[in-house]
Amino acid sequence: MDIVRLTAKIAQVGMVTKELEELWKAASDPLLQTIHLEKEHFIQPPPNPKYYRLYGHYLCPFVERALLALAFKRVPYQFVAIDLPSRPKWYFDLPSKGKIPLLEFPNQAKYMAESTDICLFLDETFNTGIQLLPKDNEELKAKIKGFTNQASKLGSSFYSFQTDAGESDDKVKALREILEELNEMIKQNKNHPFFFDRPHPTFADILVLPHFRRILLCEHTKARKGWAKLKPYELAGLMWWYSNMMMLEEVLKVTTSKENFVELEKWQAETKQHSLPISLNKPPI
Repeated sequence: MDIVRLTAKIAQVGMVTKELEELWKAASDPLLQTIHLEKEHFIQPPPNPKYYRLYGHYLCPFVERALLALAFKRVPYQFVAIDLPSRPKWYFDLPSKGKIPLLEFPNQAKYMAESTDICLFLDETFNTGIQLLPKDNEELKAKIKGFTNQASKLGSSFYSFQTDAGESDDKVKALREILEELNEMIKQNKNHPFFFDRPHPTFADILVLPHFRRILLCEHTKARKGWAKLKPYELAGLMWWYSNMMMLEEVLKVTTSKENFVELEKWQAETKQHSLPISLNKPPI
């Protein structure tokens, strides 16, 4: 969050909370300020000697997973906002081969791609924040890590549904079946609203939230007809889980606005590009 946006946030809250004070310190550190990577950046930015960098776009669900992990683990980082239609040539030479997200280690000592790998690395490396995988229960740890398969099915089914604008009944049915499976998992909880009945979000919740939120936002896009057939709001377990996730400060810090998704659809229709422009690479206010 830059200083201008942070000042507006302080004015909105009406006081400087401890959290806002920490954000102010971070915003004042030039090594934590966002870099906007556009086509004129023919040369890679110099290494950040102190902090990790995350290359990405706020509208990408896989980048959102990495952002959630960074927030829940309370790891300071520098965000590099990518303009996907105009990525510089040198970015394709990095290990992600031009894709996002990409985690850059301090001093460019190493790079890591793939959102799931980034989340697991952060959890294993940092003892701050919450544990995304339990350290004292190997059986549960294996179950949560194995949840990657279900999350992948959700992501691929949603992509098919979205590109089809929800017109195909078969694609609506396929996505609905996956959502019903997830809904049943939550309904089996006895004490807590998060997956596997945990008292706080874990790796599993981080995997599901970005795509489920985008499914709900389809109400405001060209896929609204498919959304009406999908009826995600009828899934009481998932909606209970979602409402609890969206109350968390860590989630609100990194999830971009509904308006951005609507604007993205307009931009893609006008440009005939299925991409993510830097003009919509905006953090939450």
